[in-house]
Amino acid sequence: MAGAFALGWLVLWFFGLDMRALTEPDEARYAEVAREMFVSGNWLTPKLDGFNFFDKPALQYWATSIFYNLFGVHAWTARLWVALTAMTTIAVTGWAGKRLFGVATGWMAAIVLGSTLLFFAGGHINSMDMSVAAFMSIAICMFLVANFDPQAYPGVSG
Repeated sequence: MAGAFALGWLVLWFFGLDMRALTEPDEARYAEVAREMFVSGNWLTPKLDGFNFFDKPALQYWATSIFYNLFGVHAWTARLWVALTAMTTIAVTGWAGKRLFGVATGWMAAIVLGSTLLFFAGGHINSMDMSVAAFMSIAICMFLVANFDPQAYPGVSG
């Protein structure tokens, strides 16, 4: 049951990445920087319209360029990194909830986060925000599990 639910959630999550064009200025800008990186083969210097573009870290450009290489240049491939990092945030939140409070709490935490409208929208807009949120969530959840998981140190009482 849980596997079918997770599979259905994945389909719903990634459905619609290509439903609209890259119209927001930031979305189009980040997609274009990655496209220029992909076309030129220059993976060290991000460029926008031929000019150096060092405004943001290059990780998202690299990931998007890899997706362009694998799947072609499309609106959905420009948004794929963001959707994957959002899904990672959901997964790590569920994992931490499970480790700290049990299976039901882990599932509930993942469902609540994944069904929040603003989080869903952020996971489908090509911006750097979701990458930052994902890596911060990973760090915080790892810290919480490392410090408060009752099963991490069996035989040691607080």
